[in-house]
Amino acid sequence: MISLFASIISSSMIYVVFRIAKNHQCRLSPLITYNYLAATLLGLLFFQPFKEISIQQSFSWLPFGALLGILFIVMFFLIGRSSQKAGIAVTTLANKLSLVFPVLFSLLYYHEHISTLKYIGLTGAFIAIALTVYKKDLRKTNLLLIALPLLIFLGSGMVDTLVKFVQAEKIAANEVSAYTTVVFFVAFICGTIFQLLTRQLQVRIHPPTLLLGLLLGIVNFGSLYFIILALNNTGLKSSLVFALNNMSVVALTTVLGTLLFKEQLNKINFAGVILAIISLYFLL
Repeated sequence: MISLFASIISSSMIYVVFRIAKNHQCRLSPLITYNYLAATLLGLLFFQPFKEISIQQSFSWLPFGALLGILFIVMFFLIGRSSQKAGIAVTTLANKLSLVFPVLFSLLYYHEHISTLKYIGLTGAFIAIALTVYKKDLRKTNLLLIALPLLIFLGSGMVDTLVKFVQAEKIAANEVSAYTTVVFFVAFICGTIFQLLTRQLQVRIHPPTLLLGLLLGIVNFGSLYFIILALNNTGLKSSLVFALNNMSVVALTTVLGTLLFKEQLNKINFAGVILAIISLYFLL
């Protein structure tokens, strides 16, 4: 259970670090690039990912790893911006509820049977997203505060679906850590190229950006590493592990957003959070 607890803390801290970075005037581009550099180095250090792979293996997952790396950094930009603009509670919710897409993918592509409760969960998840991004006076609301969580909901769904497909069809058991490290490395390269093209790469380093970027990389790596440990070591069914993880992250980031950053949720938004937790339980 310690690994599951560590996964919950790591995943929640991703959103908190993004929110703290706003208070220190950290620019998102170098922050996210430092994050993926740290995650790549941690992957190489702890997993030694290419040690068990033979040269005879096909590496057919490489194009998918490159695509996922690009999607990862795009989604991290959106998550970072949304955490700072729309709040960490709404952003976390949009990210976690994207689980509906791999569930639908499994239903349609693999012809998996799902129960009535899962259908209720799918419906509830879409309603929960609408409730949590709702603003009382839409005419006075910056549409960015609504668009960002919705984009995260859709984009994270694409990422989760791609991960599920590659895991099921393309990678062997001894290639998982290598695949993960390649994804982080591609994301780092994309971040560096983006900074070069936009002339944001500076010789002079902003210390808070560097430190928070490295911290972000550690918790980003930890969120993946510890969920894998939880799945392997807790003795719980994987569906229960994911349910506990997702619901706890949603609840914890909502509390942290309120206590640390004074984020305000109206009654309808709060109802969306409750519905989201119930929907996640039904889905998983």
